[in-house]
Amino acid sequence: MTTRTLASGLLAGALAAVAATGALAADPIKIGFAISLSGRQSVTDTDGYRFAQMWIEKQNAAGGLLGRQIEFVTADNKTDLAESVKAGQQVLREDPDLVAVSCDYDFGAPAAVQVQKAGKLSVFQCAVDPKAGVVGVGPYSFSAGIASQLDGAVIADWALKRKDLKKAFVLEDVAGEAQKSACAGFKWNYEREGGEIAGWEQFRFDDASIASQVSEIANAIANDGVETVMLCSHLGAGGAVRQIRAAGIDVPLLGPSMFDGVAWTSAVPGLTDFYIPTAVVIEGDARPDVQALTDAFEAKYGDKPSSMFAYPIYAWLELWAKAVAATGTTDSAEVVAEMNTYTDEPTTLGPRSFSPELHIQTSMPMQISEFTDGRQVLVEEWKIDEPIPQQVLYRIGG
Repeated sequence: MTTRTLASGLLAGALAAVAATGALAADPIKIGFAISLSGRQSVTDTDGYRFAQMWIEKQNAAGGLLGRQIEFVTADNKTDLAESVKAGQQVLREDPDLVAVSCDYDFGAPAAVQVQKAGKLSVFQCAVDPKAGVVGVGPYSFSAGIASQLDGAVIADWALKRKDLKKAFVLEDVAGEAQKSACAGFKWNYEREGGEIAGWEQFRFDDASIASQVSEIANAIANDGVETVMLCSHLGAGGAVRQIRAAGIDVPLLGPSMFDGVAWTSAVPGLTDFYIPTAVVIEGDARPDVQALTDAFEAKYGDKPSSMFAYPIYAWLELWAKAVAATGTTDSAEVVAEMNTYTDEPTTLGPRSFSPELHIQTSMPMQISEFTDGRQVLVEEWKIDEPIPQQVLYRIGG
């Protein structure tokens, strides 16, 4: 027997032994991150990325997934649409089993489309647009986030049933699609439940002055009995909130979860009586598992998450891992088919549901929180009692 033949025989024997013990399955599972690590989107994306790393570390410490450790590769899209395409292509070269893309639909979609074309599964870290999934990207795309329409629908339901606020004025920020979607959800559920919208004005969050809109609100309160104002915007609209309160308008204010966090409230000293729905309440969530997750994040990174938008990817990864374990594979088609059967599936952050048509949350319970004297505090959990119609989710006809 030659040396080469002997070596080949020994190698074959070693490989057979490795295969027999299952050690070949030790090849790592890979997760790619094509996200914003720089630019204005980086604050939200980075905190979500940190939660994802926490989940990976916990999963690996428990033995990994399918007996394999989980590794991750990362590319910075620099909060740039063209760079998002490149970031998606860059992580795909590492042959990942899953790719997480930016929280924002606009900056995440170019990468997610590349992933879909490659026949692999992608997840937006917290996108609020229902197009972040089947309709906008394809059947292998999910959002870990919550549709803005649910924000509007939940706060409308709560305002009517808990606060008895039956007549509203809507102030719609037309600078972004998420803001318009929150208004769509509010209008649908408020009117469905018997509320009346007595006035509707538009603005942009970065308008220096909204004096005319504030005047319309004041007139509607004085002459039409308006009891509340729904402000469909985000934390960049602190100036608008300040102008409303400075005008002596002291009715309860409502908003979507895009106002989550207290950094912006410095623009409105002593802000009180402003209510929003959120996935979590960072300071004082009543659910022990959620509070423990927040505490673990702070212990690891030295500060609390910037907003609720950092959290959703953690819950989504829990469900992805459950589907991988159930199917015994990371194959995208099989894992997606399994996840599409999930209805009110439990996670650390509460129940989540998916279907072949919708890969974003549109019915889960949310936490109502109040800004009072500049602080954000938990009020109670709230859930709507009827599915949001497709025409509202995709704003068909208006």
